Amino acid sequence: MKGPILFLGIGGSGMSSLAHMALDLKLPVIGYDQKNSSITEYLKERGALIQNDISSIPLVGIEIVVYSSAINDKHKQVFDEIKSKNIPLKHRSEFMHLLVSNQRSISVAGSHGKTSTTTMVSQILTEVGMDPTIMIGGDTSLLEKRGGKMGGGEFAVYESDESDGTFLKHKASIRLLTNIDNDHLDYYKTREKLEDAFLEYISFKTEGDVVLFASDTGIKEVLQNKTKEIISSPQFRLFLCLEDKDTKSEWYRNLETKLGNHLIPVIYQIKEEILNFSFLEFKNINLHLPYPGVHYLTNGLVALVGSYAAGVTPKISNEILFRYIGVKRRQEVLGLWNGVIVMDDYGHHPTEISMVIRSLKNKLKSKGKLVVLFQPHRYTRTQLLLKELAESLSLADSLLILPIYSAGESPILGISHESFLPFLDHQNTELLKGEMDLDLLVIKNKLQKGDIFLCLGAGNVRDWGLRLLENQP
Repeated sequence: MKGPILFLGIGGSGMSSLAHMALDLKLPVIGYDQKNSSITEYLKERGALIQNDISSIPLVGIEIVVYSSAINDKHKQVFDEIKSKNIPLKHRSEFMHLLVSNQRSISVAGSHGKTSTTTMVSQILTEVGMDPTIMIGGDTSLLEKRGGKMGGGEFAVYESDESDGTFLKHKASIRLLTNIDNDHLDYYKTREKLEDAFLEYISFKTEGDVVLFASDTGIKEVLQNKTKEIISSPQFRLFLCLEDKDTKSEWYRNLETKLGNHLIPVIYQIKEEILNFSFLEFKNINLHLPYPGVHYLTNGLVALVGSYAAGVTPKISNEILFRYIGVKRRQEVLGLWNGVIVMDDYGHHPTEISMVIRSLKNKLKSKGKLVVLFQPHRYTRTQLLLKELAESLSLADSLLILPIYSAGESPILGISHESFLPFLDHQNTELLKGEMDLDLLVIKNKLQKGDIFLCLGAGNVRDWGLRLLENQP
């Protein structure tokens, strides 16, 4: 490729990561996005040409057009014009594979924890000098605001996004899976089809390694119900992270019978924010991370075992994870307001919400309240998971709910932030207007010294926390 490459929706996390990787290769980058942002401004600083009007972009000379699932029917005219000029159209997953075609790949999939786990693996391989190519759907200091970079080493590490099914096109030789949960059912329609997609992801017809956090209920159900359907080759290894009690279960024995020595159990136990694990010749290693929460520990275990498959010993990986750098919008501390810790987290699915609320309440230990400002993400997700979202949010000591962040979706009749009220305790819940200055008046009255104020959601909810910090008493 010599470019130029046109990225449609270049301001998105996945697309901007690919654009940075193209810039690393000295390819000319042209981008379209309706909105200017810090992401698009940084791409401009690095040499990208970005337009806000798609019709003003000349297509003459464009070598490849890269698009994502976020580009919809509104852009049909542009797509038709691109096709009429015989310019290759590549989905972002296809383009990524073009970029990493000369490297072995480590992919990270799962309903939750992909970004954190990918960052952990990337940090491990980077610190041991393996110079990996990296693509992460989040902001981490490891990549200096980029989200993606080309490396000269043997491996490429990237997130495998299941939201639109394109993760099945990834041909990674090392595949990590953190969990399976009811998300993106607007695409898959049924739980069975979702499980079938993940089953295809972990089945190998050629040589490779798979690492599964098999204590997850969703993964366990797939292993239990579809043991016979798991495809493996003679060069296949399946690392199962699970508690010792699970090795006595019928589904595990059936899997062991099918795979024999290709199945490698990674036995762990968790006590007081420390995860102890053993596998193969590595015995009784204690994993401790600088972030609270069981989910960080289990993601860390998956990352550590995945790094072992890439050639890094658990002892070295463990030392690196002890200083794990984290990802922006994952229990990120924004600042202190009048003795209140202001935090931001990307959690937007019931399981993610429960995990972060539980971990922060455990951190508080009744020394203050956890006040949650929640912004529902997408009308479809709210409609499908309304009761489950309400159940997880009810764990907060005090709850404030913003209007739904549409993420480009059209409204659904009868679905709004008011839809949560029948499922929540009205004494601890209050609906906000989505007008920041008015909302802050309500928020301030809810906060006392010693509390944690958590901005929670995948939209722009952190902006309320940042504005609060600007208004110091």
